[in-house]
Amino acid sequence: MKFVLVDLSNLFARCRHVSNDDDIETKAAIAVSLVFQSLKKLNRNFDIDHIVFAIDSGSWRSLVYPHYKAKRKFDRLERTPEEQEEDKVFYSYLNKLIEYLDKKTKCTVLRAYNIEGDDFIARFIQNHPDDDHMIVSGDSDFVQLLADNVKIYDGINDRLITTAGVTDHKGLSLEFKIDSSSGKIKILKTDADFVPEQEWWKKALFVKLLRGDSGDGIFSAYPGISYKGTSKRIGIMQAWEDRHLKEYHWNNFFLQEWKKAVGIDDNGEVIKENVRVIDEYRINESLIDLTKQPDDIKVLMDKTIEHATRKNIPSRNIGFDFNKFCKSLDLPGLMEESDQFIKFLNKPYRDIHVRSDSNK
Repeated sequence: MKFVLVDLSNLFARCRHVSNDDDIETKAAIAVSLVFQSLKKLNRNFDIDHIVFAIDSGSWRSLVYPHYKAKRKFDRLERTPEEQEEDKVFYSYLNKLIEYLDKKTKCTVLRAYNIEGDDFIARFIQNHPDDDHMIVSGDSDFVQLLADNVKIYDGINDRLITTAGVTDHKGLSLEFKIDSSSGKIKILKTDADFVPEQEWWKKALFVKLLRGDSGDGIFSAYPGISYKGTSKRIGIMQAWEDRHLKEYHWNNFFLQEWKKAVGIDDNGEVIKENVRVIDEYRINESLIDLTKQPDDIKVLMDKTIEHATRKNIPSRNIGFDFNKFCKSLDLPGLMEESDQFIKFLNKPYRDIHVRSDSNK
């Protein structure tokens, strides 16, 4: 079956910045409208069976790694009163959207305290290995989840990302590269002859695990290491190429030691200790690799998914409640095309798997 997995926190945040309207309420309403328009286009192009919305609600990572997204917390404290008011309005509209999707549609909504939307999407895929999945997000972190049955749709830029590469809205191939400093993919230009290297998405994750994620406050596992390496020092690429055999280059690279700052002594001097690259890499892996969550977090996600997919919303209410929601946010344009949105809002999870099981 075909599931669409929406990173709603990411999608709404990106839709938020599309409009240049001065009125905050109007900008927030436009963001809601753009979310529905993106999903309408997706449903038309890919004929989806059921939509799953994943919501950020804090993060367990902050509890085990205090630096995680710490800078974002300080940035929020420095926002002006006007910016804080704008945030308040947007969060209000996002919460209204989440409440509507959860209580008034047949879509699945996944949210639990201290779980990020990324985690839920990854876990849902793991729990449905025989189904096809389309992740809707512009977040490059999801590239690591690509597989034969997993694709990514960037609704804002209208791009489709698969293991075979990246295509634009016309289906034309786009040349891209993996940023050697971050592991993110960078789109370059249209190129029908471009063929990405094998397992490029796995390489992107490998680079990120070594480089860390400065935006999330995750430090490098090997600061200052060269990407290609030199005649005297093994680099990231050489370790990557030795990933299957794990012989000289791999072991020499990962068993290297470096001095890591771990605190300040009573005299104000930085305390440093020797650490191995492999150990720092494993720390980053536990934070970045979306298949490496702690067991208790996986159990919580599994219970949340099981409960969320059991909802039973009567079909006769879907259209009425959609129009009521649109009216409450003053979105007459969506109401005029309500039949296009009801098509995917009325697609349940349970009937899909009952039908699938009966065909076996």
